[in-house]
This record gives sequence, C-alpha cells and structure tokens, in this order.
Amino acid sequence: MSQDPRHILLQLNSAIGLATELLDLSLDARQREALALELTGPVRALIAEALDGAAAEVPVRYAVVAQTGEAVSRTVDTEAAVETTEYAGCVSRIALDVDLDSAAAVLAADLRQQQPDVLVTDVPNGSYLGLTVRPKTLHAWRWWLRKFGIAESSVSVQGTNAYAVGQVGQVAVQLCGEDTGTLLSSEVRTRSGLDIDLDTPAGTVAAKVRRQSDVTGVALLDARTVSVTVRATSLVEWQWWLTQLAVDPESVTFEGTTAIVTGFKDGATIELHGEDCRAFYEEDQATARLMGLIPETTSARA
Repeated sequence: MSQDPRHILLQLNSAIGLATELLDLSLDARQREALALELTGPVRALIAEALDGAAAEVPVRYAVVAQTGEAVSRTVDTEAAVETTEYAGCVSRIALDVDLDSAAAVLAADLRQQQPDVLVTDVPNGSYLGLTVRPKTLHAWRWWLRKFGIAESSVSVQGTNAYAVGQVGQVAVQLCGEDTGTLLSSEVRTRSGLDIDLDTPAGTVAAKVRRQSDVTGVALLDARTVSVTVRATSLVEWQWWLTQLAVDPESVTFEGTTAIVTGFKDGATIELHGEDCRAFYEEDQATARLMGLIPETTSARA
C-alpha cells in the first residue's frame, strides 16, 4: 500500500464520503475533507507499523531471475533422468518425466522466484517437493513452518540443519533448514533464566528428544535433569518411551490423566510426563498387562 500522503488523503476522503452517505451523517464536503486531513497522519503510522511487523515475519519477496550476462548452468543426467538448473545461487532439480504444470513443479518455481531463502528445490514427481532453505532469523524459519502446516515440536535437528515434513494442497514437502539448527540452539540459550550449557547431559538428551514427533514440551531443569512431556497415541508408543529411558513400568504414577515417571538417559535424569496416558491403562488393561506395563494382579495406580 502506498504511503504517499496525497494518495492516502484522497482515499480517506472517498471512504468518509461513502460512510457519510451510508450512515446518513450531516457532514458537508469541507467537513469531510477536514476529517480526512486529520486522519492522514495516524493512518500513515498504522500502515508503517503493519509493514514493519510483516517485514519481521515474512522473508523478502523478490524475483530470482537470470540477469544479463549472468551465468546459467543447465545439465541433464540421462542416467538419473534429472535436469539440474543453477542460477542466482539457487539449484533446481526436476525429474525429466515430471510435467512442468504439475502442482509440485509449479510450487517449486513460485518459491524460487519469490523467496530469497530458497537454496534447492527437488521435484522427483508431481506431488513431492524437497526444499532446502536458509532462513536468516527464527521469524523467517517459523514463517516456513506455518506455510507448510508444520508444528515446531515435529522439527528434528541433525548437526546444524533442521528437518521437517509438511504439506501444501496435494504436495508433500520435505523441508530442510540449512544452518537453522544453530538458530534454534541460540533461541534456547537466550530464553529467560536458562543458563545451562547445551553440551551437558541434560542438553544432549533434550536435543535428542526434540526430534520425536510426539514431544510437546522440553525443559532443562539443571545440567543433569530434563523434563519431557509427550503425547503418545498408543500403548506401544508409550512403552517405547519407557524402554528408551530405562523406566521400570511399575514406577509409573498418575496425576489426573497424566502419567508421571522418572527415567535415565546418557547420564541425565528425565522427568517424563505422558499426557492423557491414563486412558491406555484403564481402557485396555489386558493389553497393558501383556506388555508388562502393569503387574498381573494390579490395575493402574492413582
């Protein structure tokens, strides 16, 4: 939206005139013009504030196009049946049998042209996109997560890169955030009150559990203690956590519907909270007993 004061004044004058007619207000042309003049300053401030907020959230949009004299590299690997094009620091790979009008190919082209974060697009078929981006801020990374409907808790970190799977329409998107793991680690280090070195046992375990899709919360309590909250969807998933953390199934207790137990991993103590896990024990006690989650002669303890 233009912030030219003359343009804003004309639009305000027109809008006030329309409102005057709709609401049957007794304002003449001079009064409407005076009101529009008074509102021009505050409206310009609101527009500027909105634009600043959007700039913090959304990567800058611009067209990635080959400029005159700029080298464009295009190769075709007939054995792999893949065409690779590289220009403006962006690599595009697409299978030769993929229709350029397919949903994945169109999405890849749009992202390359509009988003400077994009480094690589891989289109092996018409409904799958492998996308590598390099966001410069956490705001930009979260914009990508929202675009593909990805929960932050489902992001996994390997080395300095972050990985996640999302979807846009009928296109499945495998998202890789290059160097984004560093951004995420920096966020953890700067949270209020958190002064725990991530290289401690608790920090190591926290980094591992964040990669699991059913984790809903992780909190470092001290250098050797971490609180982990999970929302398992079955007895098998819940048993997996107990096994991974070397937990004695008989030590599980409950607070309301949440299962609570203490486990150990890589030199750290883990306070594990299983959201809504009590239902697993109460609704399928026979299976829970067969899996060794509760003793043969007892039911789930309160």
